[in-house]
Amino acid sequence: MEMLWNRVDRIWDTLASVKLTLVILTALLLLSIPGTLVLQHNISSVDPGMEYSYSFWNFAQYLELFTAYRSFWYVGFIILLSLNLIACSVNRWPQMWKMATMPPRALNWQSVQMRHAEERYLINDGEPLTQDQLSQNQLTKDQFRQWAQSNFARWGAGRPKTVRDESDELQFFWSKGRWSRVANYLVHTSLLIIFAGAIVSSIKGFEGALNIPEDQAVDTFLVFQEGNGAGLKTAPGGLDNERLMGNFRLELEDFDVSFYEDFPGRPKDFSSKINVIDRRSGEILKTHVAKVNEPLEFGNFVFYQASYGSLGVFDLRFRVLDKKGNDFDPSRDQFFLDTRLGEVAKVDSLGVEFVTLRGAQNVQGLGAGVQVQALKDGQVQGEPFWILQKYPLYDLNNRKDAPWVLVLDEMEERYFSGIQVAYDPGAPIYWFGCFGLLLGTFYALLVQHRKYHLIFKDGKIMFTGSIHRLPFKFREDLATMAQKMKASLKTYLKELN
Repeated sequence: MEMLWNRVDRIWDTLASVKLTLVILTALLLLSIPGTLVLQHNISSVDPGMEYSYSFWNFAQYLELFTAYRSFWYVGFIILLSLNLIACSVNRWPQMWKMATMPPRALNWQSVQMRHAEERYLINDGEPLTQDQLSQNQLTKDQFRQWAQSNFARWGAGRPKTVRDESDELQFFWSKGRWSRVANYLVHTSLLIIFAGAIVSSIKGFEGALNIPEDQAVDTFLVFQEGNGAGLKTAPGGLDNERLMGNFRLELEDFDVSFYEDFPGRPKDFSSKINVIDRRSGEILKTHVAKVNEPLEFGNFVFYQASYGSLGVFDLRFRVLDKKGNDFDPSRDQFFLDTRLGEVAKVDSLGVEFVTLRGAQNVQGLGAGVQVQALKDGQVQGEPFWILQKYPLYDLNNRKDAPWVLVLDEMEERYFSGIQVAYDPGAPIYWFGCFGLLLGTFYALLVQHRKYHLIFKDGKIMFTGSIHRLPFKFREDLATMAQKMKASLKTYLKELN
């Protein structure tokens, strides 16, 4: 049994070693390299296996290189770091707690005089005192008590305690920032909370993407990351990584995009008006305009506006101008016609027949336009020609001999919206951990445990202080407080006169 406990002690000492911490952090740094160099499932809809040879793909699958930050070896080192953190904290906790909560004790006058000159100050050195006020050039203990108690608040001394009260000596103590001694445990605990949140997300969470064509609805998405406890259902007849969203589907009611005028084709802003529809009843459960940083949240799902693309479809509205009459008037002899890119349009009464071949939002800097091919009985007539939306008379001026011309009034491009799908159940946990981490870090860095003693002995007043780290700025503050004490003592002596 003794041998067993000896082994347990050795294992514990190893876990509590700072050297082990450095080894683990170095290993995590080096093992993060595959997550940077190898294509990951969570950042691309492309199967990483399609980008590499079969031999490397087989090797990478075995080592989980395509999901490096969720791999068994990476998670294993995170768990080992957590155990190391717990062991280090447990070993050092009693000492840190004792230093933060130990009762104050009085100082020996001789030991104070041996301190560094910048850490001790004789407050009543050189003060002119009269025999009526003092006995043998010395303050009385009661006078010292009255003076100190009336000035503690002015010096910023929080809750001073009397640590020695004898016939010839009176000693006060106060401190600031004593809990900074254990602030690093808040940091350690917060790190463990962050790790716990990450583990919850890796088990229950998922990430994916979907594309929704305008005026259509979808009820599945492609998953890139999926925890073993995510509970998603595979889409019947779908791809291996295609999952159902649940009892609802998403409909893209409208997609809106605006472009910079100085940079045609460069999007300024884009958004998707999305309806959440019950799959069974067809009822609209929620409507939301999704923008970048303004996601749609429904149930466990969060849908982020990520991208968009053209479907290559344009809804068009033309005006057909009939020029066959001798008294042609464009404002009178016009007919409205709705069509779509690639469809044959006809006005039988005018003998008009044409098809739109292609469309563009910017035709050589002249704005939106479409290319049109005239037809007769389905056969091509003449050469294709362009119609520009900003120039209503463009076709009229270019095809002067044509029996009819076109004006492009409206041109609306159809898009699909690219949506990222995510469920991150650990987010509240590690956001809470991050808050604790920042709080503990700032408290540990900006607050130090400072101790102060104000001592009266044989008529002399000594002020001293100590700090557990960063003494240089503390000595400046100590000197400033000593000057305030000397000034207040001088005022007190004048009041005695």
